Amino acid sequence: MIIFKRIAILVALLALAGCANLQRTDFPPPEGPAEPAPPEPPSEPDREPEPDRQPPSPPQQPPAEMPPRSAQEASSPAVLSLLGRAETLARGGHMEMAAATLERALDLEPRNPFIYQRLASVRLAQDQAGQAEAMARKSNSVAGNNPFVRADNWRLIAEARQSTGDGNGARDARARADEYRSASQQLGR
Repeated sequence: MIIFKRIAILVALLALAGCANLQRTDFPPPEGPAEPAPPEPPSEPDREPEPDRQPPSPPQQPPAEMPPRSAQEASSPAVLSLLGRAETLARGGHMEMAAATLERALDLEPRNPFIYQRLASVRLAQDQAGQAEAMARKSNSVAGNNPFVRADNWRLIAEARQSTGDGNGARDARARADEYRSASQQLGR
């Protein structure tokens, strides 16, 4: 009885192994003539460049990509929806709910500087100047060289510093905001 089971298993394994090796490897050659190779261009002897011809100019590089100016240009539809909800909540005076909504947006896009910037605005409206400055600085850290974002962040930092009585710090931050505002205007947008 045991022998019959072993033989049955062996036959099943051999059948499976035979099926696995039934791949068609003897394909017939393609019908019709093969495509001829393209003719090689005739080689020309080395010639001196013609005196009235100018050498070809180097290829023009495409203009540098413009950094996004607003959240609408840099955010996914889901984040835009959350930003809109946070704006509505903030206008209604529900600052803590607006902040929580912005933090959910950060979960979706943690490298989006516009979300940190809006959170800085909410924290400033809540009289949390330290948090506002920290969020504006975080926005700067993920904004890269985007002068549009950086100008507004430095304006927020100036307001936060002014609210804590740091007049010199506020003046320095306003100067930085003006520098970035000038840079953004030079981009021509």
